[in-house]
Amino acid sequence: MSPQLRRLAAALAGVPAKPAAKAAPGKVPAGKLPTRPSGKLIPKPSWRAPSLRLRLIDAVALAAGGLLLLKLIGFAAEDGTPRRTDFAQVLAHARTNSEPADPSVTGSVLPKEEGEAAKDPLKDLPKPAAKAPPESGSAAERAILEKLGARREALQQRNRDLDTREQLIENAERRLESRINDLKFLEDKAEGGAARKAESEAAALKPIVTMYETMKPKDAARVFDRLSLDVLVPVVVAMNPRKMAEVLAVMQPEAAEKLTVALAMRARGVAPLPASPGAPPLPPNELPAIDAPMR
Repeated sequence: MSPQLRRLAAALAGVPAKPAAKAAPGKVPAGKLPTRPSGKLIPKPSWRAPSLRLRLIDAVALAAGGLLLLKLIGFAAEDGTPRRTDFAQVLAHARTNSEPADPSVTGSVLPKEEGEAAKDPLKDLPKPAAKAPPESGSAAERAILEKLGARREALQQRNRDLDTREQLIENAERRLESRINDLKFLEDKAEGGAARKAESEAAALKPIVTMYETMKPKDAARVFDRLSLDVLVPVVVAMNPRKMAEVLAVMQPEAAEKLTVALAMRARGVAPLPASPGAPPLPPNELPAIDAPMR
């Protein structure tokens, strides 16, 4: 090692450098060329013995070369052909003025599906069978589960029964509504028939009523004394009350009394009293007797 490197290493290590030894007479210090007595340098011989000492720059060069060799080996082992870096591709494009080749065209890059299959070799393996569910717990848990299942079935059956009852009730309501509508129709029909019957009877009795109203009261009274109440009452009801009052005044007292009782019962909506079973039939112009309460 040269004296300059030694002094530099000593300075870095903190050790005082030793003074350079004086050269003995007749000897030339290391690192200096020998001189002639005239002061001229003696040229070094062209061949020098090989040095076995390893310098720092040599070590750095060897390390860089080894690193470069390892990288080349790694690239070759990765895909067989070294890839260009982005900078190298840009530089090549600038020099040749041509687009860089697509690596997929040369076959250096596998298709996407093949690449995914190569990346995931375990994808095609059959999936493991699903784990069987663990065995049920203790007997108490099984009993609770059975009770819950029975309770659920009972609730479901009850819901079905309720649905059936609701359907039956709805059907009954529909039938009842239909029956009510039929009864209303029959009632309206009956009322309409009764009204039409009353109108037809009134229209039929109108000529007879007009005839008796135009007769003299004495003549009409003689006829009314002999008529039955079933025929006389409708005619009297249809007559004018003033005209009927004149006729009633000249009628026989018994006939006038029976006619008055029949008109009162008709106004109250009470049917005439039937005759007793053992009594003889009444004449057509007489009413049954009314038993007055004892006082």
